Amino acid sequence: MKLVSRTKTIVAIAAMAAVAIAAAPAGAGLCIVPDNGSGTADLPPNCTEGYLSPDDVHLIIDGLPAGTTIELDASHNEFFVRQGGPGGNLGGEFEIFDSFLQIQLTGTGLLAGFNRTLGMQALTETHIGPRNPGDPVQDFDTEMVALQGAIFGDPDFDELRITAGSANGLPSPGHTTLTRLPSGDFHVDSFFDITYQIDFQGAPGGALGGLGGSTTGTLRMQAGEPFPEPSALLMLAATASAALVRRGRRARSI
Repeated sequence: MKLVSRTKTIVAIAAMAAVAIAAAPAGAGLCIVPDNGSGTADLPPNCTEGYLSPDDVHLIIDGLPAGTTIELDASHNEFFVRQGGPGGNLGGEFEIFDSFLQIQLTGTGLLAGFNRTLGMQALTETHIGPRNPGDPVQDFDTEMVALQGAIFGDPDFDELRITAGSANGLPSPGHTTLTRLPSGDFHVDSFFDITYQIDFQGAPGGALGGLGGSTTGTLRMQAGEPFPEPSALLMLAATASAALVRRGRRARSI
């Protein structure tokens, strides 16, 4: 009975390990994109959430009263490539594309209670390092070369402008890893360490009337999440399978 029980346990562990390896890339925050037909994925990755800053927020500080900030929680998505191909600063490819910034603004200090949601069209350029289409894991450096978006004539902002990218003197390096899934799609883990500049001029009569300034900061924008490390699961499955074989041999010899 003990042998049967242990055998069932080992089988269960091996099965769970195999299932975990196959099903690991599933859940909130993941970025899954299709093979573009050449053994790799189109970039930038058009996953649902786009690039987010999960651990930090953009800030407007300059031009506001002491102890007062405006926090900008932004998502960057809806990429539409205008131009791209071989080249760029990293010896791989470049992409120039339209994109969309969804921004949640929250005031602190004297602006506590200020809360707005704004959308901003942007023009963006990224460069990526060489990759090998067809490889199951494609790992390469990336760079945000330029990002520029602005709105004008808002009730609170005569102008709100966001700028980033090395071409604008705002270094924004990054990295991307594409991992092929059993489905043939790719799991995306991509980030940029963005140096940004936010310029604003408050609109007369609005909450920011008479205020204006330029703030520079740095944060990480992330698309997807790291692929679950398979080595531990593979080791578990291999160990369980080997143990099952050994116990099976012992059982037959009894």
